[in-house]
Amino acid sequence: MAKITILGDAVVVKSTLKFEDIKLVEKSRPKELFLYEEENGRKLPVFGIGTTDGKGHISESGITFGGATRDGEGLAQITMGIPSGEGDVKKLVAELIGYPVTQLNKMEASLPPVIEEIKAEKQAMLDGIELI
Repeated sequence: MAKITILGDAVVVKSTLKFEDIKLVEKSRPKELFLYEEENGRKLPVFGIGTTDGKGHISESGITFGGATRDGEGLAQITMGIPSGEGDVKKLVAELIGYPVTQLNKMEASLPPVIEEIKAEKQAMLDGIELI
């Protein structure tokens, strides 16, 4: 489950997925990085995650992670500013990013087997290459 940390006027969302693993799925099976809903017999993407070289972004339709934690774990994370003001900051953050983080939590539950399968396929390919 993603962790949300508030420090002053900044909020950090840290995924349980590694930044490099998300990049791996982007290259190998990008459709796996989306949640879909069915409408009129068609599967439509409603939420997705990905990586970027920039700051990253959180919206109702997805999260792009701009980097990894610097603690050696390499987990995907995004830091963003939150409006300062009065009131309960937890409620404000929940209003701003609650839905996207809930969707991210669903993806964090479904992606690890996909990541392991991709890694196993890559390793099998490497094992099948002979150097002479």
